[in-house]
This record gives sequence, C-alpha cells and structure tokens, in this order.
Amino acid sequence: MYLAVVAVLTLFLHSLADWAWWVTLLLIVLLLPVALVIGFMTRQEVRWSTVLSYLSVAALMGAVAAQVAGATAARDWCLLIWSALLLAVAIGCSSHPMRRPAWGLFVGFWGVVGVLWLVVIQALAVAGVLGGASYTWWAAWPLALIGVWFLVASATGFGARPFGPIIDSLGLLTGAAFIAITLMTWTDLAELRRVAGVVAAASYSLWVLGLGWALWVLESPAENRDGFRSHPVPSSANA
Repeated sequence: MYLAVVAVLTLFLHSLADWAWWVTLLLIVLLLPVALVIGFMTRQEVRWSTVLSYLSVAALMGAVAAQVAGATAARDWCLLIWSALLLAVAIGCSSHPMRRPAWGLFVGFWGVVGVLWLVVIQALAVAGVLGGASYTWWAAWPLALIGVWFLVASATGFGARPFGPIIDSLGLLTGAAFIAITLMTWTDLAELRRVAGVVAAASYSLWVLGLGWALWVLESPAENRDGFRSHPVPSSANA
C-alpha cells in the first residue's frame, strides 16, 4: 500500500505543480510514514480494510462516470487510484476461510502481484507513456491474475461465515468478469469487452460492499461478533 500511494501522490504532485520528480518523491517519502503511523495507531477505531475497499468502489465509479463523460484524463486518474486501493481488497481476500489454505496463499500472492502490475500500468497511462491498444493489451494481463485470485478465494471457501453464499457468488461473478475482459482483449472482441467491463464494474461494486462488511466483522473484537465466528470450511474428505 505504501509503494502504491507513493506512486499515485508522486504523479499527482508532479502534474499539479510541475515539480521535479526527485523533489516530489523525497517529500512523499518523508511525510507518508507519518500518515502510516497515524493509521496504525487508529487501527482499532477505524477498520481500514473496509474503508479502503469502499473507497475503491468510489474510485471505480468515478472512472466509469469519467468514461461516460469522455474525460480520458480523469478516467486514468480514477483507475490509478482504484488500482492502488485494490490492494486492500486483494489482501483482504486472504482472510476468507479456504479448504486449501496453501493453494489460496499461492494464488493470493500472484493476485497481489497482479494488482501491483496494474498500478504500474495505470501510472504509465497517467504519465502518457501507454495509451490506446497498447494500454488495453498490457492491462489485460494483470486483470487475469486478479480475476483468478477472486475466483479461488470465493470458490474454495464458498459460503463460509461471515461472507456467506451471496457475497461469494458476487466474488465469483467479479473474478469471471475480470477474466472475460482479458479473453475479449486477446481475441480482439471490442464490443464484448465493453460488456464484460460493465459487468465487472457492477459486480465488483456490489461484491466489495458485502466484502467490506465481512471484513468489518472479522476485524471486530471477538466478544462483539460471537454470532459471526468463522468456522473451518468442511473438506470433501470429511463428506
């Protein structure tokens, strides 16, 4: 999260004030740890996983609105912020109970790598280095990794409390939609890619609203969530 926020703030301040890259980066590196310490000290009062997840929905909705309005620069900025906040969602998924935790940890690692890759792609798009077909092509690869992680996290622990079948079904739909965007990009089906993008944005927003609530419950003190204690997901061997 620290590296992602540094990238976003560096690009923003550089474009806003036209400061030198090294001055902007030095300022952020010096000041951002203070903000991180404050966030760590307030972790009991603020459920940061939920807050950051909900902010990612707001950023994605901003990107959709900018796309509809034809504001390409605003869309790129919103997608950059969304990709940085997506780290909270990708890491939060690892708290989902799973039948095969080792497999989930492996896929989850590559899912987080995919998010970091997407942050780099979006930063290059904001900087004007990537655009058009090349941007679409490169962004498709990390979306596939992220989609697979969402599928694995939701499927291997499907229905486990406090997530439940509805939230996990939305997670499966979101992961499938992300993968569909990648497949439509590789097969050069622009119209279907746009449809998959709309489905992905809608399902992601609904899923994260439920996911944020589940993460809130998991981060609550144990005595406040007796009715929502997570239970091991029964394995097929015990069936």
